[in-house]
Amino acid sequence: MSKRSTRAGMVLLVVISALTAVTAQTNYSIPRSVNLDPIVRRTFTSFYIRSYPGGPVQRLYTDGFYPIGWSRDGKFAYYVEPVDEECGCYFAELKIIDLRTDKVLWEFKNKPLERMNDKGEPIADDMRQLWKRNEKIFHDKLREYGIEQTARFSLLPATFRIGGKSYSAKASSIKGNDADGLRRIRRLDVEFSSPGLGKKSLYSAEYKGDEMYVSPLDIAVAGVFKSPFENRVAVVVIKVQRGWEGPPHTVEAQIAGADLVSGFRK
Repeated sequence: MSKRSTRAGMVLLVVISALTAVTAQTNYSIPRSVNLDPIVRRTFTSFYIRSYPGGPVQRLYTDGFYPIGWSRDGKFAYYVEPVDEECGCYFAELKIIDLRTDKVLWEFKNKPLERMNDKGEPIADDMRQLWKRNEKIFHDKLREYGIEQTARFSLLPATFRIGGKSYSAKASSIKGNDADGLRRIRRLDVEFSSPGLGKKSLYSAEYKGDEMYVSPLDIAVAGVFKSPFENRVAVVVIKVQRGWEGPPHTVEAQIAGADLVSGFRK
């Protein structure tokens, strides 16, 4: 084979590879959910109680959680369905975050009260309809930030091993009462550690005064997702939030990024 033919073949392979990469980043399908309910029930058992003997067991209602994919430079995209407590509405959010800083780079929030029928009621909606209506902007933004969709996600436990090393993500809190006497979190910390590397803080928050009215009732780490491109994980933090009028309460997920190599202190 001549050098010219070899060179032409190499160019063709590069072009095909480039086209394949572009296709992988532009065709985004509706993501699959990762069910957090079993973890929520095992973790927050004290919230599953009977309000009176023989009565039904109160429960927690968990946001729907749909991881979408990763970029090759530390970004993570996911879709959530916040619990609808009173509205009869379909709430949904799509977020792209930088796991190096935990900064939200782009966010979409569905506004069901802006789509009403002639009776003044929210128009029936679901994920499939919403995704179709907003398909172009979703695809454009996911492509802009280099998100490559992952078909299936595996949620690793909060303590896990990768590359021969053990890691652990843990949430801790200090609680107090708000002005109405309800027990809430005053301060929370999410810490990431590895026996050979040390520890580091991923996220912390402190609530004072009127802020106590929106502070979580409890917090824990549900698990982690490992990036297929980097030594990095997305830590899934779950927080119990007071219900609109009290129980049943709801559970929302928050993402914190953790590098598996750097940032540790012994």
